[in-house]
Amino acid sequence: MTESLTILFAFLCFAVGLPIAVFCVECIAAALPARRTSAVSPPNDLGAEPDPRTVVLIPAHDEAAVIGETLARLLPTLPPSARAIVIADNCTDETAPLARSAGADVFERRDPRRRGKGFALEHALARLTDDPPDVVIVIDADCRADAALVSTIARLAHREGRPVQALDLVEIDGPAAGVHAVSTLGFRFKNLVRPAGLARLGLPCHLMGTGMAVPWRRLREVRLCGGHLAEDMQLGIDLAVAGAPPLFCPEVGVTSSAPRERSAFLTQRTRWEQGHLATLFSQAPRLLMAGIRQRRIDLAAMALDLAVPPLSLLAMMWLLALSAGIAAGLLGGPWWPANVLAAQGLAMIAAVAAGWAARCRRQVPLRVLAAVPFYVARKLPIYASFVFKRQKAWVRTKREAGVQPSGCRNGHETFIREQSD
Repeated sequence: MTESLTILFAFLCFAVGLPIAVFCVECIAAALPARRTSAVSPPNDLGAEPDPRTVVLIPAHDEAAVIGETLARLLPTLPPSARAIVIADNCTDETAPLARSAGADVFERRDPRRRGKGFALEHALARLTDDPPDVVIVIDADCRADAALVSTIARLAHREGRPVQALDLVEIDGPAAGVHAVSTLGFRFKNLVRPAGLARLGLPCHLMGTGMAVPWRRLREVRLCGGHLAEDMQLGIDLAVAGAPPLFCPEVGVTSSAPRERSAFLTQRTRWEQGHLATLFSQAPRLLMAGIRQRRIDLAAMALDLAVPPLSLLAMMWLLALSAGIAAGLLGGPWWPANVLAAQGLAMIAAVAAGWAARCRRQVPLRVLAAVPFYVARKLPIYASFVFKRQKAWVRTKREAGVQPSGCRNGHETFIREQSD
């Protein structure tokens, strides 16, 4: 093997091995006995603290099919000091009147050239400037919130002076099988296993877009990126650099229904994963440099966590690299690249097994892993379009008629129960 090829394979092993190593550390940490956050067993009981003035913002674009049920479940849980505001963003249906009749305040916004959740939140925050709350909470229009969500994360964010991210899960309505069950597993790794591992290590998480609370005074220190596909993740990064890294609070959370239609699945995952990848390339170096300048390990940890691509993409990257290493060995070169990459793959499989056993085994049966190749194949167009025709504008996920989150089922309640086992 020539010197240049040796350097190439060394770089390839590092490029694949670094995110795998970060992923493994997070999964193994998540499998350790959990630390309770101050939301559940604080030194000074949160229940003795008064509720801060809170505004719950619910961005909604043509959500007439779900907004009434979402508000019917949310509004009775609000403390007296909280109000819910639905941001009817460029709606062409009955979202606004339905939200008003349910008892929520409504901000209506018309700007077809600037569509999307980020712009809707910018509009609402601007209107709140004259009489700002203590805490702003964001919940998606199709989510079901735990009864204690608003009070818990509002108090915690107000007391800690930093953003708080609750547990955000996607559930399949009805029996989960095939690629839908694998999708649920992947989502639990992204939004539960890995953040739980970071929390176990005393490190911050990234914001997830729904079920998040931010102190108003912190929002004044940053600027929301309305046109960003991952405006939530960008907001969390900006807040972290400004000195307020997000805190993970898995004891309460929100649940939404995963789309079953292929077109809706691709729309949703394209927005999420291309937004993640774009943020990875633009913000991971920024976080790392800010961590060095400010001498803050939490920022470096957020950079490393951000550098882990979606699990299916990480698996594809590893498989391609391993294939190249095996080909090099078969053509007469040394086998060390294939051996190193094989060891990395075994470590990733062990980490997945540990994360599944600790956080997912009661919700996702092991047999669903047989559908992983089909799930990865379904996502290939997402990654191809990121390279050749990247999505830049926000696109709403099509709602399926009559679909509404059916509850946490084995979600947040099971998470809490597992911690006491």
